[in-house]
Amino acid sequence: MLLYFLIPWMFLILLPWLPQAKTRPLFIAMALSDTLQAIFGLSLGQSFHGSWWPSLGLNIALAVTPFSQPLLWLNGIVLLSIACTNQSPSRDSVFWLSLAYSGVSLAFLSRNLLLYFLGFEIAVLPFYLLVRKEGGTDRRAAALYFLAFSAIAGMFLLAATLTLVVHHITTFDSHVVPRTLQFSVYGLLLVMWAIKTPLWPFHLWLPRTHGEASTPVSMYLSGVALKVAPFGFLSFSSMLAPAIHHASSLLALWGALTVLLGSLLALGQTDLKQTVAQSSIASMGYVLIALSFGTSLGNQAAILIMIGHGLASPLLFLVTSRIYDLIGSRQIQDMTGLYQKSPALVSWLTVGAFAYMGIPGLALFPGEFGVVMVALQRDPVILYLIIPAMLFMAATWLRVLARVHFGHLTRSTSNVSSRTGSVWSAAWLGIPLILIGIAPIWWTHIWNWGGLK
Repeated sequence: MLLYFLIPWMFLILLPWLPQAKTRPLFIAMALSDTLQAIFGLSLGQSFHGSWWPSLGLNIALAVTPFSQPLLWLNGIVLLSIACTNQSPSRDSVFWLSLAYSGVSLAFLSRNLLLYFLGFEIAVLPFYLLVRKEGGTDRRAAALYFLAFSAIAGMFLLAATLTLVVHHITTFDSHVVPRTLQFSVYGLLLVMWAIKTPLWPFHLWLPRTHGEASTPVSMYLSGVALKVAPFGFLSFSSMLAPAIHHASSLLALWGALTVLLGSLLALGQTDLKQTVAQSSIASMGYVLIALSFGTSLGNQAAILIMIGHGLASPLLFLVTSRIYDLIGSRQIQDMTGLYQKSPALVSWLTVGAFAYMGIPGLALFPGEFGVVMVALQRDPVILYLIIPAMLFMAATWLRVLARVHFGHLTRSTSNVSSRTGSVWSAAWLGIPLILIGIAPIWWTHIWNWGGLK
């Protein structure tokens, strides 16, 4: 387990002294080696414990759980896809992305409350600096939006964590939380989850950040970093079960509203990158519905949605970037007949779009189907919001697919065959998206879930 952390940290230490020409190949080597370490070196139940600052309640407590293992795999796969597709990364961007990767890994493995908070915060600053330095024309405002919302969420998470630590509850494995304490802690955590997941109406920072962020930043933020907050929800849920049960119907309704409004916002977009960003909000609404009831099936469905979204969203951000390289625009109306120019690019766009539409055989379908099953069992009323949302999401992406597959390309294209040729690196994301969708039960057995239940 220590090797999993040692690889990226050694890379971070050596990176400032490496020549620029070696940055990309060594970035790929680091991402590949750590991904292999996550898949083959981290086994279920593996743990590490050490004393760090016992008087403060801050000790090293790391463990691979059935729910953290697939997210650790996802973490490595997304970073590897970024390393392979980014042709000329700057040393600064590689450094900050690798630091964010280390923070997210720490959050996924941590069983100590303050250690989880530390990982959460380590992953925040790099994104602010990356957007601030390498974003678009309105990058300063977008970076400030991101930092402000993240800082507020971090304060609420710290307040909740310290409240528990003061009462000598320092790990996620603690099962005795006073009932009166649960509701105050749960209220603090709920604000953090709403901001960083994000949920409507606390989602405003996300589309603005994606709109200005570079492609690697959008890929990693949507693919992995957004999963830290809902994973925290899942980790805290066993400690706060009565509070979560008490608010389950309200949370499910909030999640369903997020799904519906996220789908409507996506349908109203004319910019493809903003369409992907707004669609992400809807997916996170499904996650909240799945987690709100605290059932085994709901928790499993939430992880499957996070995995599916973590593959589909960066895939679509990558494709959007290559389309912009090709035609110089992200406007959907400018993409008429794009299939004629780049069938491979449009094929990957179709895979990602089908995933967001919940088509069977792709990784988002099993999770969304699990949400529908949980809703039927616990609160069928929210289906009146979920079903229209599914139709709006389908309309959103069918509109895009009709535009790119049919008609004649009227916009002039750039000669960027060397860049668009690298779109086949999208296979790092597209192939797992298909494999998990085809045989979800097989993967749940690998992750020791015992199948979907």
